[in-house]
Amino acid sequence: MPTLTRTVRLPLLHDNHNHVSLYAALASCPDLADMDARTACSFLHGLPQDRLTVVRGWRTNELVLSPEELAGLPPVLLINFSLHGFGLSDAALAFMEPAVSDIVEHRHDAPWCEANVPRLFSAYCGLAGLDETKLASFMAGLKVLGIGSAEDLVVAGAQAATLMSQSALSSRMAYWASPELYEALAQPERQACRGIKLFLDGSLGARSAAIRGLWLGAGSGILAYSDAGLYEAISAAGSWDTGLAVHAIGGIAIDQALAACERALREGARFTTARLEHVQFIDRNQASKARELGLTLSMQPNFSSDSRDYADRLPAAALAANNPFRMLIDEAGFTPGKDLIFGSDGMPHGIAYPAREALFPDYPGQRLSLEELVAGYGLSRGIEGSVWLEIDEERKTVRIAGNEAF
Repeated sequence: MPTLTRTVRLPLLHDNHNHVSLYAALASCPDLADMDARTACSFLHGLPQDRLTVVRGWRTNELVLSPEELAGLPPVLLINFSLHGFGLSDAALAFMEPAVSDIVEHRHDAPWCEANVPRLFSAYCGLAGLDETKLASFMAGLKVLGIGSAEDLVVAGAQAATLMSQSALSSRMAYWASPELYEALAQPERQACRGIKLFLDGSLGARSAAIRGLWLGAGSGILAYSDAGLYEAISAAGSWDTGLAVHAIGGIAIDQALAACERALREGARFTTARLEHVQFIDRNQASKARELGLTLSMQPNFSSDSRDYADRLPAAALAANNPFRMLIDEAGFTPGKDLIFGSDGMPHGIAYPAREALFPDYPGQRLSLEELVAGYGLSRGIEGSVWLEIDEERKTVRIAGNEAF
Protein backbone atom coordinates (compact mmCIF):
# COMPACT_ATOMS: atom_id res chain seq x y z
CA MET A 1 0.00 0.00 0.00
CA PRO A 2 1.26 3.52 -0.74
CA THR A 3 2.34 5.52 2.28
CA LEU A 4 -0.07 8.22 3.44
CA THR A 5 2.69 10.17 5.17
CA ARG A 6 4.95 12.53 3.28
CA THR A 7 7.88 14.61 4.41
CA VAL A 8 8.52 18.00 2.84
CA ARG A 9 11.50 20.27 3.36
CA LEU A 10 10.42 23.88 3.87
CA PRO A 11 12.59 26.98 4.05
CA LEU A 12 12.30 29.12 7.15
CA LEU A 13 9.32 31.41 6.63
CA HIS A 14 8.24 34.95 7.58
CA ASP A 15 5.25 35.41 9.91
CA ASN A 16 3.50 38.52 8.60
CA HIS A 17 1.32 38.94 11.69
CA ASN A 18 2.61 38.20 15.17
CA HIS A 19 3.06 40.11 18.43
CA VAL A 20 6.77 39.66 19.05
CA SER A 21 7.32 42.06 21.95
CA LEU A 22 4.20 40.98 23.83
CA TYR A 23 4.70 37.25 23.37
CA ALA A 24 8.38 37.52 24.29
CA ALA A 25 7.42 39.29 27.51
CA LEU A 26 4.60 36.84 28.32
CA ALA A 27 6.71 33.75 27.60
CA SER A 28 7.76 33.61 31.25
CA CYS A 29 4.13 33.76 32.45
CA PRO A 30 1.96 30.70 33.20
CA ASP A 31 -0.06 29.54 30.20
CA LEU A 32 -3.54 28.00 30.42
CA ALA A 33 -3.86 27.31 26.69
CA ASP A 34 -3.13 23.58 26.89
CA MET A 35 -4.85 22.89 30.22
CA ASP A 36 -8.30 21.40 30.47
CA ALA A 37 -10.86 23.38 32.45
CA ARG A 38 -10.49 21.40 35.67
CA THR A 39 -6.69 21.63 35.64
CA ALA A 40 -6.77 25.34 34.81
CA CYS A 41 -9.27 26.09 37.57
CA SER A 42 -7.19 24.18 40.13
CA PHE A 43 -4.05 25.97 38.96
CA LEU A 44 -5.64 29.40 39.34
CA HIS A 45 -6.90 28.68 42.85
CA GLY A 46 -3.39 27.60 43.85
CA LEU A 47 -1.68 30.84 42.80
CA PRO A 48 0.20 32.89 45.45
CA GLN A 49 -1.89 35.19 47.60
CA ASP A 50 0.90 37.71 48.26
CA ARG A 51 1.71 38.88 44.72
CA LEU A 52 0.16 39.45 41.30
CA THR A 53 0.43 36.65 38.75
CA VAL A 54 0.01 37.43 35.06
CA VAL A 55 -1.53 34.40 33.31
CA ARG A 56 -1.92 34.01 29.55
CA GLY A 57 -3.89 31.67 27.30
CA TRP A 58 -7.35 31.95 28.89
CA ARG A 59 -9.75 30.29 26.43
CA THR A 60 -13.20 31.52 27.38
CA ASN A 61 -14.84 28.77 25.32
CA GLU A 62 -13.17 26.15 27.51
CA LEU A 63 -12.80 27.77 30.93
CA VAL A 64 -15.97 29.64 31.84
CA LEU A 65 -15.59 31.77 34.97
CA SER A 66 -18.57 33.57 36.47
CA PRO A 67 -17.94 37.10 37.78
CA GLU A 68 -18.09 35.70 41.29
CA GLU A 69 -15.60 32.92 40.54
CA LEU A 70 -13.19 35.36 38.89
CA ALA A 71 -13.51 37.86 41.74
CA GLY A 72 -12.64 35.19 44.32
CA LEU A 73 -9.33 34.06 42.80
CA PRO A 74 -5.89 34.98 44.21
CA PRO A 75 -4.28 38.13 42.73
CA VAL A 76 -4.35 37.35 39.00
CA LEU A 77 -4.51 39.12 35.65
CA LEU A 78 -6.00 36.66 33.14
CA ILE A 79 -5.21 37.52 29.51
CA ASN A 80 -7.60 36.12 26.91
CA PHE A 81 -6.03 33.71 24.41
CA SER A 82 -7.18 36.06 21.64
CA LEU A 83 -5.31 38.93 23.39
CA HIS A 84 -8.61 40.85 23.40
CA GLY A 85 -10.21 41.07 26.80
CA PHE A 86 -8.91 40.15 30.23
CA GLY A 87 -10.08 39.22 33.68
CA LEU A 88 -9.00 40.60 37.06
CA SER A 89 -9.61 39.08 40.45
CA ASP A 90 -10.59 41.44 43.26
CA ALA A 91 -7.32 40.65 45.02
CA ALA A 92 -5.37 41.86 41.97
CA LEU A 93 -6.67 45.41 42.12
CA ALA A 94 -4.33 46.62 44.87
CA PHE A 95 -1.31 45.28 42.98
CA MET A 96 -2.28 46.83 39.65
CA GLU A 97 -3.70 50.18 40.75
CA PRO A 98 -0.33 51.95 41.23
CA ALA A 99 1.04 50.96 37.81
CA VAL A 100 -2.00 50.76 35.52
CA SER A 101 -4.82 52.65 37.21
CA ASP A 102 -6.58 53.38 33.90
CA ILE A 103 -6.91 49.67 33.13
CA VAL A 104 -8.22 48.95 36.61
CA GLU A 105 -10.74 51.77 36.23
CA HIS A 106 -12.00 50.51 32.86
CA ARG A 107 -11.79 46.76 33.53
CA HIS A 108 -15.55 46.28 32.98
CA ASP A 109 -15.75 48.67 30.00
CA ALA A 110 -15.44 46.43 26.92
CA PRO A 111 -15.65 49.28 24.35
CA TRP A 112 -12.84 51.14 26.14
CA CYS A 113 -10.71 48.00 26.20
CA GLU A 114 -11.21 47.36 22.47
CA ALA A 115 -10.41 51.01 21.68
CA ASN A 116 -7.23 50.78 23.76
CA VAL A 117 -5.71 47.43 22.78
CA PRO A 118 -2.21 48.93 22.26
CA ARG A 119 -2.40 50.39 25.77
CA LEU A 120 -3.32 46.98 27.16
CA PHE A 121 -0.42 45.33 25.32
CA SER A 122 1.97 47.91 26.73
CA ALA A 123 0.63 47.29 30.23
CA TYR A 124 0.91 43.51 29.91
CA CYS A 125 4.46 43.87 28.62
CA GLY A 126 5.40 46.20 31.46
CA LEU A 127 3.96 43.88 34.09
CA ALA A 128 5.68 40.79 32.65
CA GLY A 129 8.97 42.52 31.71
CA LEU A 130 10.91 42.48 28.43
CA ASP A 131 14.63 42.41 27.67
CA GLU A 132 17.03 41.28 24.94
CA THR A 133 17.32 37.81 26.45
CA LYS A 134 13.56 37.29 26.24
CA LEU A 135 13.49 38.55 22.65
CA ALA A 136 16.33 36.22 21.64
CA SER A 137 14.67 33.26 23.36
CA PHE A 138 11.36 33.96 21.63
CA MET A 139 12.94 34.23 18.18
CA ALA A 140 14.94 31.04 18.78
CA GLY A 141 11.68 29.28 19.63
CA LEU A 142 10.07 30.48 16.40
CA LYS A 143 13.00 29.16 14.36
CA VAL A 144 12.50 25.65 15.70
CA LEU A 145 8.87 25.91 14.54
CA GLY A 146 9.80 26.92 10.99
CA ILE A 147 9.56 30.71 11.36
CA GLY A 148 12.77 32.70 10.90
CA SER A 149 11.36 36.24 11.08
CA ALA A 150 8.18 37.95 12.21
CA GLU A 151 6.28 41.23 12.34
CA ASP A 152 4.94 42.74 15.55
CA LEU A 153 1.38 44.04 15.00
CA VAL A 154 1.46 46.21 17.36
CA VAL A 155 4.66 46.90 19.34
CA ALA A 156 4.02 46.92 23.09
CA GLY A 157 5.19 50.46 23.92
CA ALA A 158 8.09 52.83 23.32
CA GLN A 159 10.60 50.82 25.34
CA ALA A 160 9.76 47.68 23.36
CA ALA A 161 10.20 49.60 20.08
CA THR A 162 13.63 50.82 21.18
CA LEU A 163 14.63 47.33 22.28
CA MET A 164 13.52 45.77 18.99
CA SER A 165 15.11 48.43 16.78
CA GLN A 166 18.44 48.16 18.61
CA SER A 167 18.41 44.38 18.98
CA ALA A 168 21.08 42.19 17.41
CA LEU A 169 18.11 40.38 15.86
CA SER A 170 16.51 43.50 14.38
CA SER A 171 16.87 42.18 10.80
CA ARG A 172 14.53 39.32 11.77
CA MET A 173 11.92 41.51 13.44
CA ALA A 174 9.67 44.30 12.19
CA TYR A 175 7.12 46.28 14.15
CA TRP A 176 4.06 48.47 13.69
CA ALA A 177 2.77 51.10 16.12
CA SER A 178 -0.46 52.70 17.24
CA PRO A 179 -0.97 56.27 15.94
CA GLU A 180 -0.28 57.70 19.41
CA LEU A 181 2.95 55.75 19.82
CA TYR A 182 4.12 56.47 16.26
CA GLU A 183 3.85 60.20 16.85
CA ALA A 184 5.79 59.88 20.13
CA LEU A 185 8.64 57.69 18.80
CA ALA A 186 12.11 59.15 18.41
CA GLN A 187 13.29 59.37 14.82
CA PRO A 188 15.40 56.15 14.80
CA GLU A 189 12.50 54.09 16.18
CA ARG A 190 10.05 55.77 13.80
CA GLN A 191 12.27 54.97 10.80
CA ALA A 192 12.40 51.34 11.90
CA CYS A 193 8.60 51.18 12.19
CA ARG A 194 6.71 49.63 9.26
CA GLY A 195 3.57 51.65 9.80
CA ILE A 196 0.44 52.53 11.75
CA LYS A 197 -1.84 49.84 13.18
CA LEU A 198 -5.52 50.54 13.82
CA PHE A 199 -7.91 48.20 15.67
CA LEU A 200 -11.49 48.50 14.41
CA ASP A 201 -13.30 45.70 16.24
CA GLY A 202 -12.72 43.03 18.85
CA SER A 203 -12.20 39.29 18.57
CA LEU A 204 -14.12 36.04 18.49
CA GLY A 205 -12.48 34.91 21.72
CA ALA A 206 -13.79 37.97 23.54
CA ARG A 207 -17.17 37.83 21.70
CA SER A 208 -16.56 41.39 20.49
CA ALA A 209 -15.79 41.10 16.75
CA ALA A 210 -18.22 43.14 14.62
CA ILE A 211 -19.75 40.18 12.80
CA ARG A 212 -22.99 40.34 10.84
CA GLY A 213 -26.00 38.85 12.57
CA LEU A 214 -26.51 37.76 16.14
CA TRP A 215 -24.07 35.86 18.32
CA LEU A 216 -25.14 32.59 19.88
CA GLY A 217 -25.42 33.38 23.56
CA ALA A 218 -23.54 36.37 24.93
CA GLY A 219 -21.70 38.60 22.50
CA SER A 220 -21.78 42.09 21.09
CA GLY A 221 -19.77 43.44 18.19
CA ILE A 222 -17.74 46.51 19.12
CA LEU A 223 -16.50 49.18 16.73
CA ALA A 224 -13.64 51.20 18.19
CA TYR A 225 -14.15 54.13 15.77
CA SER A 226 -17.05 56.08 14.39
CA ASP A 227 -17.05 56.25 10.59
CA ALA A 228 -15.83 59.85 10.73
CA GLY A 229 -13.21 59.05 13.35
CA LEU A 230 -11.79 56.18 11.31
CA TYR A 231 -11.58 58.33 8.18
CA GLU A 232 -9.70 60.98 10.15
CA ALA A 233 -7.28 58.41 11.60
CA ILE A 234 -6.54 56.89 8.19
CA SER A 235 -6.15 60.31 6.59
CA ALA A 236 -3.68 61.35 9.29
CA ALA A 237 -1.68 58.16 8.85
CA GLY A 238 -1.68 58.77 5.09
CA SER A 239 0.37 61.94 5.54
CA TRP A 240 3.26 60.25 7.37
CA ASP A 241 4.84 58.32 4.49
CA THR A 242 4.49 54.97 6.20
CA GLY A 243 2.33 51.83 6.08
CA LEU A 244 -1.20 51.14 7.28
CA ALA A 245 -2.53 47.96 8.86
CA VAL A 246 -6.20 47.76 9.90
CA HIS A 247 -7.56 45.04 12.19
CA ALA A 248 -11.05 44.10 10.94
CA ILE A 249 -12.48 40.66 11.69
CA GLY A 250 -16.24 40.90 11.19
CA GLY A 251 -18.14 41.93 8.08
CA ILE A 252 -19.35 45.18 9.66
CA ALA A 253 -15.79 46.20 10.51
CA ILE A 254 -14.60 45.22 7.03
CA ASP A 255 -17.27 47.45 5.46
CA GLN A 256 -16.18 50.33 7.68
CA ALA A 257 -12.50 49.81 6.79
CA LEU A 258 -13.17 49.70 3.05
CA ALA A 259 -15.33 52.83 3.08
CA ALA A 260 -12.80 54.84 5.11
CA CYS A 261 -9.85 53.64 3.01
CA GLU A 262 -11.65 54.45 -0.23
CA ARG A 263 -12.45 57.99 0.87
CA ALA A 264 -8.99 58.66 2.32
CA LEU A 265 -7.19 57.32 -0.77
CA ARG A 266 -9.46 59.31 -3.06
CA GLU A 267 -8.60 62.44 -1.11
CA GLY A 268 -4.84 61.96 -1.25
CA ALA A 269 -3.77 59.62 1.56
CA ARG A 270 -0.77 57.52 0.50
CA PHE A 271 0.87 54.53 2.16
CA THR A 272 4.01 52.50 1.55
CA THR A 273 1.72 49.50 2.01
CA ALA A 274 -1.93 49.21 3.08
CA ARG A 275 -3.18 46.00 4.70
CA LEU A 276 -6.42 44.68 6.13
CA GLU A 277 -5.67 42.27 8.97
CA HIS A 278 -7.69 39.09 9.62
CA VAL A 279 -10.84 39.85 7.49
CA GLN A 280 -12.10 36.38 8.44
CA PHE A 281 -15.64 36.87 7.13
CA ILE A 282 -14.91 38.90 4.01
CA ASP A 283 -17.45 38.36 1.22
CA ARG A 284 -17.12 38.49 -2.57
CA ASN A 285 -18.18 42.14 -2.91
CA GLN A 286 -15.84 43.25 -0.17
CA ALA A 287 -13.00 41.29 -1.74
CA SER A 288 -13.58 43.00 -5.08
CA LYS A 289 -13.55 46.41 -3.42
CA ALA A 290 -10.32 45.60 -1.56
CA ARG A 291 -8.64 44.59 -4.84
CA GLU A 292 -9.93 47.72 -6.56
CA LEU A 293 -8.35 49.84 -3.81
CA GLY A 294 -5.04 47.98 -4.02
CA LEU A 295 -5.25 46.66 -0.44
CA THR A 296 -3.33 43.62 0.76
CA LEU A 297 -5.22 41.04 2.82
CA SER A 298 -3.16 39.79 5.77
CA MET A 299 -4.84 36.63 7.06
CA GLN A 300 -4.28 33.65 9.37
CA PRO A 301 -4.90 30.15 7.95
CA ASN A 302 -4.75 28.76 11.48
CA PHE A 303 -7.91 30.73 12.26
CA SER A 304 -9.86 28.36 10.03
CA SER A 305 -10.10 26.25 13.18
CA ASP A 306 -12.31 28.99 14.65
CA SER A 307 -15.07 27.27 12.67
CA ARG A 308 -14.72 24.43 15.20
CA ASP A 309 -13.47 26.19 18.29
CA TYR A 310 -16.13 28.92 18.31
CA ALA A 311 -19.16 26.91 17.23
CA ASP A 312 -20.49 27.75 20.68
CA ARG A 313 -20.91 31.42 19.70
CA LEU A 314 -21.07 31.74 15.91
CA PRO A 315 -24.13 30.96 13.76
CA ALA A 316 -23.71 28.21 11.16
CA ALA A 317 -23.49 30.69 8.26
CA ALA A 318 -20.55 32.42 9.92
CA LEU A 319 -18.73 29.13 10.50
CA ALA A 320 -18.88 28.38 6.78
CA ALA A 321 -17.92 31.95 5.79
CA ASN A 322 -14.78 32.02 7.90
CA ASN A 323 -11.47 32.34 5.95
CA PRO A 324 -12.87 31.95 2.39
CA PHE A 325 -9.48 31.44 0.75
CA ARG A 326 -10.73 29.66 -2.38
CA MET A 327 -13.10 32.52 -3.16
CA LEU A 328 -10.35 35.07 -2.62
CA ILE A 329 -7.88 33.25 -4.89
CA ASP A 330 -10.09 31.55 -7.49
CA GLU A 331 -12.82 34.19 -7.87
CA ALA A 332 -11.55 37.55 -6.58
CA GLY A 333 -8.06 37.08 -8.02
CA PHE A 334 -5.86 37.53 -4.95
CA THR A 335 -2.38 36.00 -5.20
CA PRO A 336 -0.64 34.43 -2.17
CA GLY A 337 2.57 36.28 -1.47
CA LYS A 338 1.50 39.33 -3.47
CA ASP A 339 -1.75 40.82 -2.19
CA LEU A 340 -2.70 37.90 0.08
CA ILE A 341 -0.21 37.28 2.88
CA PHE A 342 -0.27 34.99 5.89
CA GLY A 343 0.72 35.00 9.53
CA SER A 344 -0.21 33.22 12.74
CA ASP A 345 -1.07 35.96 15.26
CA GLY A 346 0.83 33.57 17.55
CA MET A 347 -2.27 31.39 17.99
CA PRO A 348 -0.31 29.13 17.92
CA HIS A 349 3.18 29.95 16.67
CA GLY A 350 4.91 28.07 13.86
CA ILE A 351 3.98 26.66 10.47
CA ALA A 352 2.66 23.20 11.45
CA TYR A 353 -0.76 24.29 12.75
CA PRO A 354 -1.61 26.62 9.85
CA ALA A 355 -0.44 23.88 7.46
CA ARG A 356 -2.87 21.44 9.09
CA GLU A 357 -5.73 23.93 8.79
CA ALA A 358 -4.79 24.78 5.20
CA LEU A 359 -4.55 21.17 4.02
CA PHE A 360 -7.35 19.63 6.12
CA PRO A 361 -9.89 22.38 6.89
CA ASP A 362 -13.45 21.82 8.09
CA TYR A 363 -14.83 23.62 5.02
CA PRO A 364 -13.59 23.17 1.43
CA GLY A 365 -13.51 26.91 0.83
CA GLN A 366 -10.81 27.26 3.49
CA ARG A 367 -8.38 24.94 1.73
CA LEU A 368 -4.94 26.10 0.59
CA SER A 369 -2.26 24.08 -1.15
CA LEU A 370 1.08 23.82 0.61
CA GLU A 371 2.58 25.92 -2.19
CA GLU A 372 -0.03 28.66 -1.63
CA LEU A 373 0.57 28.59 2.11
CA VAL A 374 4.34 28.93 1.74
CA ALA A 375 3.99 31.72 -0.83
CA GLY A 376 1.65 33.61 1.48
CA TYR A 377 4.11 33.47 4.35
CA GLY A 378 7.18 34.21 2.21
CA LEU A 379 10.81 33.51 2.97
CA SER A 380 12.27 34.53 6.31
CA ARG A 381 14.26 37.74 6.54
CA GLY A 382 17.69 38.06 8.12
CA ILE A 383 18.23 34.33 8.46
CA GLU A 384 18.26 31.25 6.25
CA GLY A 385 17.51 27.65 7.08
CA SER A 386 14.91 24.94 6.70
CA VAL A 387 12.74 22.47 8.58
CA TRP A 388 11.13 19.15 7.69
CA LEU A 389 7.34 19.09 7.66
CA GLU A 390 5.69 15.69 8.16
CA ILE A 391 2.17 15.44 6.73
CA ASP A 392 -0.02 12.46 7.60
CA GLU A 393 -2.86 12.34 5.06
CA GLU A 394 -4.70 9.55 6.89
CA ARG A 395 -4.72 11.12 10.34
CA LYS A 396 -4.89 14.64 8.88
CA THR A 397 -2.06 15.85 11.07
CA VAL A 398 1.03 17.96 10.43
CA ARG A 399 4.16 18.40 12.49
CA ILE A 400 7.68 19.73 12.32
CA ALA A 401 9.95 16.67 12.50
CA GLY A 402 10.63 15.95 16.13
CA ASN A 403 7.76 18.11 17.44
CA GLU A 404 4.21 17.34 18.55
CA ALA A 405 1.72 16.87 15.72
CA PHE A 406 -1.30 19.12 15.13
